[in-house]
Amino acid sequence: MVKQMISIYTHNIKRIGAAVVMMLTLLTLSSCFKDYTEDFLFTDAVIEFDIATWESNAPGKTYPILGAYAKGSGILNFQINLVGEQLEADQTVQYRIVQEESTAIEGTHFTLPGEGSFVFEANSSTAQISINILDFPADLGTATVVLELVGNDLVKVSENYKRLGISISLAGPPSEAYPLHEQLSPDAYYNSIYIDPMNPNLPDDIRQRIEESAANLAAHADGSRRLQYMFIYFDHDNLVRVNAMYYGGGGNSLTADPYAQWVYRFEPDADGVGNFEFVESVSNGGSQLTNFAPILDYLEDNTFKLDWVDDDIATPSREGMQLGGLFNTDDEDSYLIGSLEDLTPTGTVKPFPSSPAMHDLFSDGEEGYFSTLYIDPDSPEQSPAFQERWQDAKTYIDGLAGRQLYKMMFYFNPEFSFQDMRVVNYYYTSSGGKVIGQMRFLWKVDYDGNVQPFEFIYQNPNGGATRAPEIIDDFLMTTEFSMSRTGDRIRFTSTDDPSVYFEGELGNLPLSVSEFWP
Repeated sequence: MVKQMISIYTHNIKRIGAAVVMMLTLLTLSSCFKDYTEDFLFTDAVIEFDIATWESNAPGKTYPILGAYAKGSGILNFQINLVGEQLEADQTVQYRIVQEESTAIEGTHFTLPGEGSFVFEANSSTAQISINILDFPADLGTATVVLELVGNDLVKVSENYKRLGISISLAGPPSEAYPLHEQLSPDAYYNSIYIDPMNPNLPDDIRQRIEESAANLAAHADGSRRLQYMFIYFDHDNLVRVNAMYYGGGGNSLTADPYAQWVYRFEPDADGVGNFEFVESVSNGGSQLTNFAPILDYLEDNTFKLDWVDDDIATPSREGMQLGGLFNTDDEDSYLIGSLEDLTPTGTVKPFPSSPAMHDLFSDGEEGYFSTLYIDPDSPEQSPAFQERWQDAKTYIDGLAGRQLYKMMFYFNPEFSFQDMRVVNYYYTSSGGKVIGQMRFLWKVDYDGNVQPFEFIYQNPNGGATRAPEIIDDFLMTTEFSMSRTGDRIRFTSTDDPSVYFEGELGNLPLSVSEFWP
């Protein structure tokens, strides 16, 4: 143990001695050479992009690329740092566009408000430069502008942080500063104009033509067809597809969505003016050609200008909506207008109703919509009149085959339109099994949130087995309601008798019995 302690002591003495020798050597050398300490101080004014000091460089580049920023973003500001001594007087500093690194076009995609210079104020350590992201006709992909600080004789630039790339998305909604007819196509942000029959801004002559076409459709064959909406799809090669979406017919089901389509050639001139030249009928377009003659003849017999909708005709009913239309060049009061949409030629993508009330009532607050309204008929929130109807309905269904109605839900399939609604009955079978029955309805809501009587489309066997007239045929299908929302609950109130109302809770519930039984 003593030998071990002596060994450790001796080793430490050697380490201390070596350290002392090294310190003496450094002191001796420092007396022979220049003091370089001052060379590591920033005596020059050096500027840099602040964000470039902490953002990673883009792959293969010596600078970061920010974005992509949406077209029409407007003014973006970027901080410039001054490293070193502050300036004693204001100093104008230059910056430039690195053309060989940039694909964005100045004046089309962006402008530089500072026109290539900015001022570093005296006694300040930061300044800023700005770029204005313009609105322009939508295209595909992105474009990039690369900015570089230039400096001057007094203010130098940091070689590592002198450049900044800004990526601009070329895609996006069409610009209302440019002609609409140049911005609708399958490759663009929007390709269609949605014609909502509930839109109060449609002229009377157009509304009459649509209603007459809908009446012809409803009287066709077995009388099961109901017009839902129409849209005009702008295809490649100046082809335009006029679509009528409807329910009913031999292929009807809970999900079937038949349509009639008529293809036209529309070649607008530089002002967006042209005529509809018939090409062919598609899908059920041939069998429905005569029924929709009121609106199709209107298109074929007139000349139209494809254009934006002025505010004195109509205004968007919700944030982000843009309106377009076909304006009869011979009658300024005659036109087809609607919201611009991104749809499919066959109608597999559904537009949201243009009614602002529908947006407010069913919005989930996260840029989406609730898809279900769960109704507990036994809840004290229901009016006595509705609870009495529900009890009568339960008695009626129980008397048929011992089934017991339990709860009810309105279901708006997220893959379909909010005009397409199912009434779902949850019930027990006579043996205690848990089952759901479904009935499909056309659901029409005006801009004030008033609901027309439900129009029956189809029911599956379980839906038919629980279709109590006290609730369905003699109530939902005969009553007009007004809707109001409190929190996540929507109340339906009879417009004829305010003492009659029922309400439900908004959600996104599946069509599953397991969600509704304890």
